[in-house]
Amino acid sequence: MPSRALILANPVAGGGRSKLLAPRLADALRAHGWEAEVYFTQRAGDAGARTAATRNEAWDALIAVGGDGTLNEVLNGMPDPTTRLGVLPVGTANVLACEYRIPKDPVKLADVIASGRTHEHPIGVANGRRFLLFCGAGLDGAIVEAVARTRKGTLGKLKWLPSIWRIVVQWPQHRLRATFADGSKLDGLSTVLVTRVRNYGGVAKLPKAIDHASPQLFALCFVARSRLHWAWLGLRAALGILSPCRGLSIHATTSIALEPAAPLQIDGDFHGNNEARIELLGASARLIAP
Repeated sequence: MPSRALILANPVAGGGRSKLLAPRLADALRAHGWEAEVYFTQRAGDAGARTAATRNEAWDALIAVGGDGTLNEVLNGMPDPTTRLGVLPVGTANVLACEYRIPKDPVKLADVIASGRTHEHPIGVANGRRFLLFCGAGLDGAIVEAVARTRKGTLGKLKWLPSIWRIVVQWPQHRLRATFADGSKLDGLSTVLVTRVRNYGGVAKLPKAIDHASPQLFALCFVARSRLHWAWLGLRAALGILSPCRGLSIHATTSIALEPAAPLQIDGDFHGNNEARIELLGASARLIAP
């Protein structure tokens, strides 16, 4: 029997380019002898709902066409999170695609899918929601919250700037406590970013100690509070030389609890002002990548 792929496409991603790219990917897979079906989502959450409905369907691979948000919806809808999972990156940041060098061309991606190559990528869970990339609380979450409040249509990287500037002007102060799997604690943190990848936002590199193949969560704990200190950290990240320093410590762990309630983002989407319990799922995604 031929292999079968369900392609779940966000029709507004990439300014509507996904409407053209998803059928091209399906055609390219058919040229490899695969069966391929394209499903265009109709609203927020639809990708997850359609994916959840695959419980009684036989698919060899699920492919998201869109950004990191669409991919996260598919991940959270998957009845079996170890089903082969791919992405044709058409979003704003495309963090996972940058991390694994996943091609943006549908024909090249079809070649990778047909090759059968996959990478084991441990899955994180934040307050019951799965993630492949990261979740952040504090200043990081506040920026994503500001974007969510003003977002209309698709986002480009430049559209993040007004929200970032608004947060720079308001400069909210958070004092978080992080409790790690071994019982150790850190207090007075302005931001905690729990990550599974080094790429951040498609424009910056997190410290080299972070390994996406490692079965651990990497908690970047920031105590920096001044705008100047954050500007210095941001510059180092943009240059790819960010490392532990006076304002930043890194902790490899299997779980972390954050309190009190603070703005929380998961894979780049806002998920309320909440305390957070973050841990590993105990299963790895089988990511389709070169």
